[in-house]
Amino acid sequence: MVNYEELVKRLSQSVEPFGLLTMQATSTTARLKKAFNARLRALYAAEHGFFGTTANGEITHGSYHPFYNLPIHSLYGEYRKPTPEMLSSIKRMVIDLCDIGVRCYSYLATLRNTLVACAENGIPVTVLDREVPMGNVEDGPMREDSFASFLAPVNVPFCHGMTPGECALWIRNSEKLDLDLDVVPLLDWDHRKHEPWPNFIPPSPDIRSWDCAVAYPMTVFTEAYPALDCDRDGPLAFRVIGAPWMDALGLMEDLRVGLDTCGVEMRPYRYMPHGGRYSCFNLNGILFSVSRPYGYNPVTAGALILAAVMRRHGDKVLVGSRPEHLDRLMGTEAVRNAIERDDLGALFQSWIDAHDEFEKTKVCLYGGRKR
Repeated sequence: MVNYEELVKRLSQSVEPFGLLTMQATSTTARLKKAFNARLRALYAAEHGFFGTTANGEITHGSYHPFYNLPIHSLYGEYRKPTPEMLSSIKRMVIDLCDIGVRCYSYLATLRNTLVACAENGIPVTVLDREVPMGNVEDGPMREDSFASFLAPVNVPFCHGMTPGECALWIRNSEKLDLDLDVVPLLDWDHRKHEPWPNFIPPSPDIRSWDCAVAYPMTVFTEAYPALDCDRDGPLAFRVIGAPWMDALGLMEDLRVGLDTCGVEMRPYRYMPHGGRYSCFNLNGILFSVSRPYGYNPVTAGALILAAVMRRHGDKVLVGSRPEHLDRLMGTEAVRNAIERDDLGALFQSWIDAHDEFEKTKVCLYGGRKR
């Protein structure tokens, strides 16, 4: 549970003006405006804008909040890192971002860039920690340095399982930032919890539900292969893949053992996407769901799915493909190479070995409690 009471208590210990990086999906703006009024000087917004209404990849611009008459500085427009001018009116930055524990989900990059900017400008940061849907999942490749980008901002597993507060602490230590960082810890939550929490509010336009969030790292590869649909604009976003030419039953038979090992259930599903190249066409698809929260490996499942589709429908799935985008998403070309060779065993073992090393980089969190 998010500890708003502790956040207000800590901010009450000074009279300094502060800014807030968040989105409408949280109630933090209203709470801090009510508690501190004029001390809240500026808002900052990540991808999709403060109100969560702009589409994936759409540039946003600075604006004003219609209720509070506060400037909203866009961190997904001309600048993706706060400039000194954006920070000039504040003496502290408060961050409350609804993340999902996946490296390519852009809020992690915005968190990292904001921490770096605040360190460079001598501005202390308070992070209000909050739950992530896959806090017990660590899966997928590490990022190679040559693939550093907004989609792969830090060298963590594709599914890293860390909360925003833990990410902030990890980034500060990993990048050796000279940063005064204060994390307000969660109440009554730990990494073993995987169940949907009540009142889940979509953090971005395409993550419409908790189920969309946990399926996202399994099917986001469709960004690189648009001949495959994932109902991104519909209610089943990322929970399904489909195409007019897909042999759904054949693919399910190919994937039965592998996906069961990954904690994933599947069933054939006929649906009509709400956008994309197949909008208003009935598609043959597969609907995925989590069958085993403990031992759920969505990135492994995604690699198995893509490899199986390639085997059955390679000529069709490659139409209009952007394999270089898969490399950017994954932070490495190793995933694509292994899928093209149809040899995933060594790839998956490399992930396990790398995760063992990654665990050594984690610091004690929240005054000594380790994950």
